[in-house]
Amino acid sequence: MAYSQELTDQLRACFAAAGINAAFEDKGGTGLFTIRMKLRCKIQTAQMLVIVREDNFSTLTQLPLAADENSRLAVAEYLTRVNFNMRNGNFELNMDDGEIRFKTYVHVGKQPLDSGAAKLSVMLPFLMLDRFGDGLLEVLFGFKSPREAFEAIQNS
Repeated sequence: MAYSQELTDQLRACFAAAGINAAFEDKGGTGLFTIRMKLRCKIQTAQMLVIVREDNFSTLTQLPLAADENSRLAVAEYLTRVNFNMRNGNFELNMDDGEIRFKTYVHVGKQPLDSGAAKLSVMLPFLMLDRFGDGLLEVLFGFKSPREAFEAIQNS
């Protein structure tokens, strides 16, 4: 699948204006930006891939850790609690290998890129990791149940 060079250029300009350092590569006809961000939570860092297509882009923000087989169901419950009522983006858990990530999607169509939507789609995953990351670690390492960790985050 090919990607839009125009959308790529608009994203590049948007990232530059926001002071976001994003490396770009054409990987087999797919446009990929890579962004690393320092977090305030105990996870400390995450890496985002911005996948550019013809009329849309999505972000996949991967955590530098995974849920082991013994914690996957608890992590899935915690992420389900976090995702409920989330209006934009969502956490995902790969039940086969334990990968945890946050995903956003922006449809651009034939319109010029909305820089506000682009900034939100890039910043939101890092903000959500900062907000819910410590609770995720509490569940991942068995210190709290999914409900306890979620309620603690909600009450803070």
